[in-house]
Amino acid sequence: MKSAKFVVATLVTLAVVAAMVGCQPVTPSAPAEQEQQQPATQAAEPTQAPTKKVYTYRDMVVGFIQTGSEGGWRAANTASFRETAAELGIQLKFYDAQNKMENQIAAFRQFIQDPEVNVIILAALETTGWEEVLQEAKDAGKVVVLEDRRIDAPDTLYATYIGSDFVEEGRKAAEAMCELLKDSPKKNVVELVGNVGSSAAKDRGQGFREKMVECGIEIIKSQTGNWNATEGKAVMEAWLKETTDIQGLFAQNDEMGLGAVEAIKEAGLVPGQDIKIVTVDATAGAFRALIAGEINVTVECNPLLAPQVYEAALKALNGEEMPKWIPSQEGIFYASQGAEELQAILATRKY
Repeated sequence: MKSAKFVVATLVTLAVVAAMVGCQPVTPSAPAEQEQQQPATQAAEPTQAPTKKVYTYRDMVVGFIQTGSEGGWRAANTASFRETAAELGIQLKFYDAQNKMENQIAAFRQFIQDPEVNVIILAALETTGWEEVLQEAKDAGKVVVLEDRRIDAPDTLYATYIGSDFVEEGRKAAEAMCELLKDSPKKNVVELVGNVGSSAAKDRGQGFREKMVECGIEIIKSQTGNWNATEGKAVMEAWLKETTDIQGLFAQNDEMGLGAVEAIKEAGLVPGQDIKIVTVDATAGAFRALIAGEINVTVECNPLLAPQVYEAALKALNGEEMPKWIPSQEGIFYASQGAEELQAILATRKY
């Protein structure tokens, strides 16, 4: 009996101990480091793109390649770029190519290599020969804007062209000549051409020929006067020694036309009467000749392009897509408008 009581007591004791142990809080062992659960991470803040630089006129460093200084129109064109750059705070690096294509190419490469220059403005002497340097400029990240003269190159290689519709200028000149010679039994016309490789010379000649057939004009002689008065006079002198059976002169710019006026007077003829004269540009010199009756018509070609060109260059620097041609606004002026009206226009002329 005693033994049985001992066994029962022992069992009770063990049960109590087990119950006590079962009630104690259990502290779990720390899991291995690689198995520890990490707290849930918060969504990452969106990464902001770096702020894109916004260019102003004062950030522009412009390399401007001019054709040369062949007359009043070009002088006004150059002055427009210098004066507008000063007004806007643009740093302008100007290069006068002296009417040599090789000088323009060399200047273009110089501006490509210049780390300061971010815009190149080109008034091209020739329409061809530009693709290689334009590609170099594009690879170097330079913005290229064409002014006054078009070129034969893919328009993906430059931002835009700003200037005249030279073909339309030629058409206007032919329409004016047709009107001037409408009562003449003969319509023999001579043509003074600019630089033969330039877009202005090619397109003005094309436009004139497109329209002249409508009234039976015949171009009996055509020769370059290289945009200047001295050569224009020399060419006209040579023609008049060969024949005076000339009813009209189409001069592709005012300078050549004004030179021809002198040759006509020296040959004993009356410019504007014996030989009708149509020129292109509408410079102050042409207005004075209109007032004197020595030129009959001048078709405007606006040289004051700098504000438009600089605005387009700034937009291109800031990544804006530009139309590939931004035309300038131009008119046409006649001696028949009268001296008073023409004097009023001349008084406001900047070129």
